[in-house]
Amino acid sequence: MIKNILASNYDLTNISSAAAEAYMRSTDQLLTQVANQLLAHPQSKALIGGNPQEVMKDLHQKHAISMATALKINSYELLEKTVLWMYRTYLARGFRSDYFSTELLAWQQAIKQSFDNPDHANELLAIYQWLLDHHQEMIEQSLAGADLPFAAQREANKLQQVFISLLLQGDTQGALKLADDFIKTAQDLKHFYLEVVWPSMVEVGKLWEADKVSVAEEHLATAIVGRVMAALYPRFAHYTVTRGKAIVSAGPNEFHEIGARMCADFLELDGWDVTYLGANTPADEILAILERTQPFLVALSIATVFNLEKAGDVIRSIKANPATSAIKVIVGGHSFSEMPQLWQMLHADAYAADAETALRIANDWWNARAR
Repeated sequence: MIKNILASNYDLTNISSAAAEAYMRSTDQLLTQVANQLLAHPQSKALIGGNPQEVMKDLHQKHAISMATALKINSYELLEKTVLWMYRTYLARGFRSDYFSTELLAWQQAIKQSFDNPDHANELLAIYQWLLDHHQEMIEQSLAGADLPFAAQREANKLQQVFISLLLQGDTQGALKLADDFIKTAQDLKHFYLEVVWPSMVEVGKLWEADKVSVAEEHLATAIVGRVMAALYPRFAHYTVTRGKAIVSAGPNEFHEIGARMCADFLELDGWDVTYLGANTPADEILAILERTQPFLVALSIATVFNLEKAGDVIRSIKANPATSAIKVIVGGHSFSEMPQLWQMLHADAYAADAETALRIANDWWNARAR
């Protein structure tokens, strides 16, 4: 069914840049109007399944960000996949299926009230009507669970299953011992990252989407993984720099940093001079350090689609500045997993599905630099 939904978007016309900019400028006003309409609805509490109002407002915020991003890069496929994710995630949290059609109607009404330019309003209303027309299909697809846009590509193995169990039990010492017993060489470390840590964290994320683990449990699992990686790092930190300088960071507003840390470690183990910036590095700070240090490449990890727009702004700024335009840009993260072509829309130089691929791309660039 997902193919039928995706195919139907070819009947839509790309939104003009003027209409997309008007939507982004009006986001705060639209969010207020949509929230007011939903809160005034006679079945408001029932529609959101008894969840706090803040959960509903968070959903509205995610909708606005995903819509603005999709309009900016003219990717309806991105919008569809994000909508399916939101349906699946919030249905699992008790939202009624008719909440979404009610919300979409509220967005339409807010656009009619907020836009002075009727052409811009009509362009946007057509997108919302498309979402309404396919509302039932989206619901059915979400309930079927056949479309998992951010799923890991590696099948679970026994070590991974044990590691996930330790994470969900909050057993830091057990996770540390498992890693210590398994990892003896740098190659073991790479294997552990790719075949255990990465798919385990994706699985924890899927459990959160299905409301089978809490936000606190997900955060605890992430914290344990961070402690494991930090404990392993000193074993292999004694390396000789044989390649160029690389900056690695999670994107602006991106708090998921495990993928970026893996990429930084892979590069460092292979002789790159790596500066790792961590999570949620502000855009201006990324741009400033690039201009100051002039690295050969920068790798940005964007785990959630809601942070793609800010990452795209950073990349465009890198390419527009003569002082940084030659720096190679690699992007990665779960937000690209089912739409790897997104890297081109963001004007990056390459996309890496995992740390191993990022290392291969970086080395290929480095080896070709003098040709």
